[in-house]
Amino acid sequence: MNLIFPPRVPTATHRSLWLLPRIALALFIAAVAGLLWYSHHDERSEQRQVLINDVLWVEQNLRFQFEQTEERLRSLLQSQRSGQLDLDTFNARVQFIQSSNPGVTRVQIRSPDDAAIYDSTPIGRQYLPEIQAASAFATRSGNSSYSDIFKQGQDAIIALVVPEGEHVAVALMSLNKMVAQQVPWWFAVKYRLVIHDSNGQIIASKSQVETGDETLSYQVPLEPPGKDLLLKVTAYRQPSSIVRNLLVTAVVSLALAVVYSWWRLRRHVQGRLQAEAALRAEHAFRQAMEDSLSVGMRARDLEGRIIYVNPAFCKMVGFSKEELIGATPPYPYWVPEAMEHHLQQNQAVLSGNAPMAGFESRIRHRNGHYVDTMVYTTPLIDADGQKRGWMSSVLDITERKRIEEHTRQQEEVLRQTAKLVSMGEMASTLAHELNQPLMAMSGYANAAQQLAKQPDRQLLLGSTLDKIAEQAQRAAQIVRRIREFVRRSTPHRETCNLNSVIDDAMGLVEPDARQKRVKLVVNQQPLPDIQADKVLIEQVLLNLLRNAIDACASQPASGGEITIMACEYRGMLQVSVRDTGGGIPDQVAQHLFEAFFTTKNMGMGMGLSICRSIIENHQGKLWFETEPGVGTCFHFTLPL
Repeated sequence: MNLIFPPRVPTATHRSLWLLPRIALALFIAAVAGLLWYSHHDERSEQRQVLINDVLWVEQNLRFQFEQTEERLRSLLQSQRSGQLDLDTFNARVQFIQSSNPGVTRVQIRSPDDAAIYDSTPIGRQYLPEIQAASAFATRSGNSSYSDIFKQGQDAIIALVVPEGEHVAVALMSLNKMVAQQVPWWFAVKYRLVIHDSNGQIIASKSQVETGDETLSYQVPLEPPGKDLLLKVTAYRQPSSIVRNLLVTAVVSLALAVVYSWWRLRRHVQGRLQAEAALRAEHAFRQAMEDSLSVGMRARDLEGRIIYVNPAFCKMVGFSKEELIGATPPYPYWVPEAMEHHLQQNQAVLSGNAPMAGFESRIRHRNGHYVDTMVYTTPLIDADGQKRGWMSSVLDITERKRIEEHTRQQEEVLRQTAKLVSMGEMASTLAHELNQPLMAMSGYANAAQQLAKQPDRQLLLGSTLDKIAEQAQRAAQIVRRIREFVRRSTPHRETCNLNSVIDDAMGLVEPDARQKRVKLVVNQQPLPDIQADKVLIEQVLLNLLRNAIDACASQPASGGEITIMACEYRGMLQVSVRDTGGGIPDQVAQHLFEAFFTTKNMGMGMGLSICRSIIENHQGKLWFETEPGVGTCFHFTLPL
């Protein structure tokens, strides 16, 4: 349908109507995305600034510990130089230093000859190589110095060497302990703190988070004199505010809802546009189809008011669509002489009692000529399943009825011709059959004349005259049957008995069967009377019997047998004509009922075709059963 009437393509105006909402939707999505990006960027900037401040705070604390420890070592050397330092004072002051800086593990004061004057933890007289290098540097420069990082067990140790005159003070500090003491718990929850050297090797670290998503980091140099240590702090992703998350989720959800709503609306509108285009195409197609129909279409509501007609119906009745729409019974195309009949048909239709097979109705064209129609009516159901009225299909059968009448007349001529042909073929046999009673009548008449001349022969004379009358009656009956059979009359149905029809047909073919030595057997039962055309049914029986006689006579063996049976079967009367003529070949059987098909040299080929037409016009059925080499049985049924 769409190939014939394709849907209209949306115009530029329709497309432009969608441009503004598309632009607004794109700007809305861009604004929402920009707001989310700015919010996220602002949050990240704020987090980074907080991270930098926290890192600098920790770095200042660690630097302060180094500087404070250096000052206290210098004060310790000054007390030793002034002679105010003894072992107890030394131990007390070392404990003070360690309490303020738990990272300090050992404190020593050494003489110029490298002897340990005071030592908080005796470790032998020899320095480690890293401490010796830092001590030598401090002595030469006169400034504090730090050693390279070295390991003592699991601790990373750095030595602080402070010179004062000829003596030096050495403090061994554990970076792990310093970090553990100087970095508070809240810092460790938020960050991961790492101290590593210039090669990237981790020296000390602290964090209370096992794993996490590292998002931000910041590092600053931790600069003990002469060493390249870096302090790196990495921030873990912190849970966002619930309110903020809810707001972001709400904004994103609303944005998605707007996009989804717009998408659904667009699809809905497009579907509506496509449906409208398809509906227009469908309507145009149906309109074109209805306009091209030769069958008249008429719709009426439940009150009988005409609500729709197609052009074919308007042409059929000669009235325009505007004149017919809204019309109520009696309609302008009804025949005035049959108005009562029209009203009865209309009432039957409106009450739902119209025959399913349709009904014939004669209407009158506007110009006065009559139109024979066949009307089929069905309920008119709307989209909600409610019956709104009745839809009728009106077929113009005027030409068909004319052809049927002409065909009926031709069939009557053919039937009459077939009768004459049949009687012509039986003429010689019937002449011989009539000759017998005539010869008998002649003999009886001569005998009567002789008896009349003799006295006292009244009894013999009366018997002879009775025989003459009987033979005359027989001859008259044969003549009557022939005249009734060949007489051309209009077919009509009357009450008749099928057994009497069989007897009449047997009387006509009996001479021919006797001549060809074919035996006729009749098997009859008492049958009820039926309504039928006696002459036409007799013609059917005569044709079947003559065909059976010819089939039996054509066999090499002399003679044959034909059995005629009549009985009541399944509410019908069934007649069967069975012969022993050897059956019908398959190539002949499939064409047996075709008009002008014959196997006889002088046949017309219309006998069985006419027989089937006669039986079917009586609402019966004609068929046959054959067995090659045995015989054939023809059956026909007639309704009771």
